[in-house]
Amino acid sequence: MLQNAHRSRLAVDIPAGRPTNTLKTATLTMRSTRVIRRSLIAAMAASALALTGCSATQDAATGVGEAAKDAATATGEAAKNAATATGQAALAPALNPVLDLLKTSEGQVKAGKITEAIAGMGGFQALWNTASPIIQPIAGDKWPIINTAANLVLSTFAKGATPTAANASSAITGLIGPLSALLTK
Repeated sequence: MLQNAHRSRLAVDIPAGRPTNTLKTATLTMRSTRVIRRSLIAAMAASALALTGCSATQDAATGVGEAAKDAATATGEAAKNAATATGQAALAPALNPVLDLLKTSEGQVKAGKITEAIAGMGGFQALWNTASPIIQPIAGDKWPIINTAANLVLSTFAKGATPTAANASSAITGLIGPLSALLTK
């Protein structure tokens, strides 16, 4: 057989001394040769599976799949725990100034110094803008409650607002509770 590489064809020469009517010239493209080879390999693989038993292969594949699933779950839990530990470490420095301001203002309201509490709470917006991005992922499903309480504090102590002592105290304690609970997680 001779191979002509630049045309990607396989040619079969007729041996000398043979009549040309008994052998025909055969040409196969390299592509069709690859297709035939792949088909033969697939057929042999299918036969081997049939002989060795498909159920054993399926059981092995299922076992590998379950092991991969278990490993992914364990890795996910480890990452979640590491993120929570890292988040908790960042939480206190972000949350403490907010809680300090809330507790100071709460004390002023209880002492009847509502004007001083309103003036002190003027800095709450800036503290909250810094702390809330750190608090939100750690709070998880508690975030809607915390966010609602923070919005109540912001509206109660908005510029020009004149809250009553009861409203101011209620807004402040409504946020202190869930924020303090985050530190004890």
